[in-house]
Amino acid sequence: MSEYRNESTDWQLGVHESYMPVYYKGAVAGFFKKGYSETIIKQLNEDELLKKALTTACTDLIRQSGGDTSQVKELIKKYLKSSERPKCGTFAIAGFLRERQQQLDLGDKEFAKFCDTFKVSPVELNNIYAGDKIEDALMAPLARILGKSKDELLKVRDGQETI
Repeated sequence: MSEYRNESTDWQLGVHESYMPVYYKGAVAGFFKKGYSETIIKQLNEDELLKKALTTACTDLIRQSGGDTSQVKELIKKYLKSSERPKCGTFAIAGFLRERQQQLDLGDKEFAKFCDTFKVSPVELNNIYAGDKIEDALMAPLARILGKSKDELLKVRDGQETI
């Protein structure tokens, strides 16, 4: 296993018997099993890089618009909030449908045909993607398409539970 102690990254690995120390900006932050450590450190460093890029982009945007750069943190929060996946409502179910389409590796037309075989028409599918209310009659066909129970989907649609 290679040792990751590159000073150019915030998150780093050390070498230990069965656990590897993890360093954040030179200080030990914790220990991970060897089998997971490289993947975790790679993800943490990518996360740090994305945060830096988002901060730079928001700073540039505020400067170009003549705004106050002290508002960068608020702009970042706004973009992060708008990027979160909906946990309930029609848009949460639309997200499940997009995931299912990707799992099946189908294009938009093929997925619409697939859904139509389960009694969800292309028009109804587009209405879901647009955020329109999903009628109770569509919940059973959607459950079959998504491989979830109708009750689970009802709770997600109505905001009672997230999957």
